[in-house]
Amino acid sequence: MVALGIITTEDVHVHLDTSHALRGLNIDVNQSEILSIVGPNGSGKTTLLKLLGGLLRPTSGELTFKGQVITDENRETLRKKATVVFQKPVHFGTSVFKNIAYGLRIRGMDEDEITERVEEVLSFVDLDDFGEKLARNLSGGEQRRVSIARAIVLRPEILLLDEPTADLDIDSTRIVEDVLKKFNREHNTTIIVSTHNLFQAESVAHRTAIIDRGQIQMIGRASAMLGFELDKMKDEGLVLNTFRGDATWLNKSTHWRGLLRIELADGVFVEAIGTQEGDVTIWIPPQDVIISKRTILSSARNTLKGRVLKVEEVNSTTLLTVDVGVEIVAQITRNSLKDFDIKIGDSVYVTFKASSVSVY
Repeated sequence: MVALGIITTEDVHVHLDTSHALRGLNIDVNQSEILSIVGPNGSGKTTLLKLLGGLLRPTSGELTFKGQVITDENRETLRKKATVVFQKPVHFGTSVFKNIAYGLRIRGMDEDEITERVEEVLSFVDLDDFGEKLARNLSGGEQRRVSIARAIVLRPEILLLDEPTADLDIDSTRIVEDVLKKFNREHNTTIIVSTHNLFQAESVAHRTAIIDRGQIQMIGRASAMLGFELDKMKDEGLVLNTFRGDATWLNKSTHWRGLLRIELADGVFVEAIGTQEGDVTIWIPPQDVIISKRTILSSARNTLKGRVLKVEEVNSTTLLTVDVGVEIVAQITRNSLKDFDIKIGDSVYVTFKASSVSVY
C-alpha cells in the first residue's frame, strides 16, 4: 500500500454548542487504507467522522482533501467523494432494493445500470434474496448491512462508518467486518471506521488511532498497542472490560469454534464462544452488561455477583464499575440508574451472554 495522504487535519478544533469536541487534532489518513478510530463514549469519534466526511466545518485549523484545503466554497467536493454511515440505521418504508437505489436515482443514473449496481451490492453484503423485502422489517444486523450497501453502491472514495457493529451478535459482526475488508481490497476505497473495540481494530484495520477528549493519543498498528499499551489504556479508560485469562474447552461445536471457560482471576470464570485454549485476551462490551439487584431469568451464561465501586456519568449514559473479583464496567442510562436506585457500595449482579465476549 502506498502511503499517500488522502485526507488530513492540522490543529483542528471543533466547538459544538458548549462543548469543545475536537482539540488541536492532527491526523493523516492514507490513500486506500482502513483506519480505525478507537475511544470511549464522548471522546470525539463521531465528531471526527462528521468532520472528515465534510458534514462539519472546523471551528479553527485546516481540513485538507487530496492536497486542497476544504472551505465553505468547496466543501461539496469532499461530500460528493465521501459517504458516512451512522450507527443507527434509518430506512425509507419501502423495499431493500429501493432503499439502496435511492442515492443512484437522485444522481440521475439509468435504471438498467441502477438494477445492475444494486444487485451487485446485495450479493456483496450477502443479502441476495432480500431486494423485495421491507427494509424496516429486517433484523438489526440485516438493516446494518442495507445501510452499508446503500453507501458502497455509490462507490465513494472515502467510506466512513460510525460503530457499524455496535449491538450486533458475533455472526453479524463478522459479516460486516468481512464486507469492509473485501470492499477495501477490491475497490481500494479508503475506509475510516470508529469502534469501542481495539481487538476489532486489530482484525479489520491497517492502522488504529486512539482518540480521547478530542485529541489523538496515539496512532499505529493495533497489535503493537495490544502488546505494549493495553495496561496503560485500561488505566486511562480507553479500553474497558479487557482482561487476560486462561481458557479451556467446555465443548467444541465445530473443528474451529466452541464454548470456552475462561479464568480471569482466582475463582472468577466467564464463558465465551472462541477458537482457542490457553492464554487469551477477552473484551466485554459495557453496553452488553446487564445490572440487577437480584439474579434474573435469562439465557445468558454469565452471572457474577459484586459490589459497585464507581458511578460515572458520560454524556447521556452512566458507567457503573462493579468488583466481581475483577472490575467489570456496565453502561446504563441515567433513567435506569435512578429506577434501580444503585449507589456505590451496593451489592449487584452483572449478567452478559457468552456471545457478547470477544476472545483473542
